[in-house]
Amino acid sequence: MANTTDLPNSFTPLAFLPPALPSQFEVSRYLYAATLGAYLWDIGLHLDNDYTLLFKRKVRFPTIVYFLSRRAPNVSEFQFSAILNRPRAFTLAFILTSFIGQVSSVKNCNALTQGVTICFVLSQTATAMLFLLRVIAVWHPSKIAFAVFSIFWITVLGAGITVPLGARSSHIGPSMQCITTIVPANTEASAIIPLINDTAIFLAINYRVLAHMMAADSSMARLRVFFGGAGLFRLSEALLRSGQHFYSIAVAANIALLVVLKLPQFPPVYHGMLSVPAFALINAMACLVFRRIKFGLISSDGTSNLPTSDFHPTEILRSLPLHSRRTDPTTAEFGANI
Repeated sequence: MANTTDLPNSFTPLAFLPPALPSQFEVSRYLYAATLGAYLWDIGLHLDNDYTLLFKRKVRFPTIVYFLSRRAPNVSEFQFSAILNRPRAFTLAFILTSFIGQVSSVKNCNALTQGVTICFVLSQTATAMLFLLRVIAVWHPSKIAFAVFSIFWITVLGAGITVPLGARSSHIGPSMQCITTIVPANTEASAIIPLINDTAIFLAINYRVLAHMMAADSSMARLRVFFGGAGLFRLSEALLRSGQHFYSIAVAANIALLVVLKLPQFPPVYHGMLSVPAFALINAMACLVFRRIKFGLISSDGTSNLPTSDFHPTEILRSLPLHSRRTDPTTAEFGANI
């Protein structure tokens, strides 16, 4: 560690870091600030929708999960104030505490790190719950799908817990600013398991959409359509109507995060900082699908109003609007909870 008398500005915390770290640390600050600004902008854009969900619609368990995974405004007592009376929730708390840890003076670095990582676990778990509710609604009333994807959700929770158990940080030199010093290797599970879960849900919904779209009960016929057959237009239309393009963005973000974690060319600082924008994007996509379902832009079961193999592309364009639904009574009742 350099002597403070030899430094041109002994009060600059970055002066006490090895030569390669200061620039990386500054990049992480900019990225956290940009992510926080973008997430707050996303919240602001959808305040009217959130108000409608909270005050003009029935507040059910999925709506509570939505606000907890995103952020929760103050509400009256009869609308679950015991759960939703905080001004922010898990994902916003994760982004905000990560940003504060990069720019503020902190007395106890390990306490801050524990707070950041716990918010990370809660954000990841609540977002995964939105994915779980979606796939359960699409596959309702399959008990096997419910059991399998519930187990996946539990593994996401278990993998996330490894982060607060192992991550540690300390002050930069004699300053009060913090830097992460220990990130155990087993924390990679917190990126791998959610990737497996999100990909499995994405493929499961895709299969359900494809099975509903194809009149012929043939696996080979469905594969031909999926990989570029004559019905590719109808498949693309169906996936767009079911909101799968938003989930594909979430899966791509998970893949990109895992690739960066495994590439040795990227320094450890970059490994940690990319998790913040990645999880902000994943949460934003999950919340976007939830809002579209609640407002009738996407069917709750994922298959209503989708084009089938009996439809011609010109007929699809003249089909019913997205908010009209043609679901069976049992699926409609289950989907109402979303």
